Amino acid sequence: MIAGHRCTLRHQSITHLAPILPGTSRWIKLRRFIRTLMLASPDHPETKNYLKSHTQISNENKRQVGSHPSYVIHPFSVFRQYWDMVVFVALTLHLLMLAFDFTFLIFQDEHEYMGAIRFDLFLCGVLLAEVMLKFITGFVVKETNEIVLEPKRIALNYLKYGRLVYDLLRVMPYILLLDTFNRAYYRYSVDIYLAFIIYLYTINIFRYKEIFKYFKIIPTILRVGEKKILLMKLVMNTIYVLHWSACLRYILPELTIVMEPKSSESDVLGLTRKGIQDERFSVGHFLVDVYWRHYRHEDTVHYPVSQGRVIIEPPSFEMYMRYYFKNRPVDKRMVDRNFILMKLDDIRRNATIFERYLGSMKSTAKICLQAGRDEDAGLHFINNILTSFLLLGGWIWFTYILLSMVRLIVSSEMSQTKYEEFVNEIRAYAFNKRLSDSFKDKMLRHLACRYRRHYFNSSAILKTMSDNLRRSVQMEICYHLLRYVEMFRGLPRAVIEDIVDNLKYEIYLEGDKLIEAGTQGDAMFFIRYGTAAVYSAGGVELGHLIDGAHFGEMSVLNKGNQRTATIVALENCEIYRLTYECFQKLIEPHPHLLLGMHKLAEERVAKAERDRLSLPESEVYDNFLQ
Repeated sequence: MIAGHRCTLRHQSITHLAPILPGTSRWIKLRRFIRTLMLASPDHPETKNYLKSHTQISNENKRQVGSHPSYVIHPFSVFRQYWDMVVFVALTLHLLMLAFDFTFLIFQDEHEYMGAIRFDLFLCGVLLAEVMLKFITGFVVKETNEIVLEPKRIALNYLKYGRLVYDLLRVMPYILLLDTFNRAYYRYSVDIYLAFIIYLYTINIFRYKEIFKYFKIIPTILRVGEKKILLMKLVMNTIYVLHWSACLRYILPELTIVMEPKSSESDVLGLTRKGIQDERFSVGHFLVDVYWRHYRHEDTVHYPVSQGRVIIEPPSFEMYMRYYFKNRPVDKRMVDRNFILMKLDDIRRNATIFERYLGSMKSTAKICLQAGRDEDAGLHFINNILTSFLLLGGWIWFTYILLSMVRLIVSSEMSQTKYEEFVNEIRAYAFNKRLSDSFKDKMLRHLACRYRRHYFNSSAILKTMSDNLRRSVQMEICYHLLRYVEMFRGLPRAVIEDIVDNLKYEIYLEGDKLIEAGTQGDAMFFIRYGTAAVYSAGGVELGHLIDGAHFGEMSVLNKGNQRTATIVALENCEIYRLTYECFQKLIEPHPHLLLGMHKLAEERVAKAERDRLSLPESEVYDNFLQ
């Protein structure tokens, strides 16, 4: 249950599943193991933000096991933790490969991209499984921190706002269309291909938010600070947007140039053509024919055309350039000369797709940073629109990054930033005072338990409130701790409010002693969250105290009572403490109430003494309340 604690008591499993008995079949054991993975786990990094103690986790699992179908997956389960990592990898690879494959693979031999198609289909299968799992995975209502596990509410929540449709568009096996568009391109039919590329870019360019949603669990597990997580987010999002824009910048000119109408003038200069002679020159068709010869090996069976193709002998860079300059009018040549030279040079150098991708990435970054225009893509109106879009998008994106960095550096109102600053101060303090690593770690754990990574100044907040509002807030937080204390029953509400107003909040870390047997008691304790073990004076473990428990009420009635038990925190505990001095000061105006409490205390002490003489020690550990 708790690291480092070897419990000697019988206690119920945190999972609330039926125990494994001797002779249980392997199939039953496997089913139980799978079910365990689907329940709330203290190891999930988000659990402590919503379920603050071992008892709350246990109660949450009890609710899930007892009231909900066995197929429901808790959002803070071990399965969800590791599955989110799998989905992050699959989603990232799928979205990056989708842009890359439809941009560059048509310029590779066909047999080289079949593996990419199969791999992307596998990724689509993983993402489709995630869509199905969302119908049975609980969710948290952010406004109320309610954890919803009802299947009907889960399904309705997922169907809201078109989330299902949006996710299905993400997992569609678009890669199966690659071969269709490959054949269409080499047959000069690029209209649908162009529309499809724009569609892919439109629906996927902003999916970086989904990627980071799955990614952020990794730095949380590694306990990375909020500042570093924000930096990771900016870097990842920038690379993702730049990747898609670079792929769009590369393929768009390749497609738009094919759509350009043919020239009315042409001089083939005796160069041979395969098929029917066409005296009208098309620079786009010319480039496709060059690609067809080098990447499709003059395959006329799978890539038939109704007109002749350009076949230049010998197939050299110089001959290609000679053909282009002789057949492209000067006024047209000014538009696409750089683009054609660059593409033909790629063929001459036998440039790899990685080299082409890197070149496009550099050009896109240059445009986005307003460092120059994209002259190499030609002056086609669609390319001009693309360049303008990249310029505007780059300005907006890098302005967003700049503002985010400013916010990261100077935004003192961010609770996460304040928390990180507090952490750095503790580390500096520990270094300056030469504290050991164990002490420094303990101080940091205390801070994490106190603020849960979001710093706030409790005293400053309460000072801004009126007395009535402040007392109401305190009652909202602590009244449930007092309502079951027997000796407080019947106290006027005003006295209860005074007691609540004088409770002192404290944190006890795992292994800390709350009280020790043999010492004099001077305070009463209330456990808000956490689990503590009760030991007799002889060191025998007698029982556990959980959320809402209290002990030590005798010590606020009679100062100096000797403690009869030792209590040790088994996990980080949030405690409220009421001292003898504060209680006596509050109850002094009500002597008749104090008299009744003393009478009740004497009866309990007498009963405890009788139990001590007649029962074994393990059955009377309530005596530690003194």
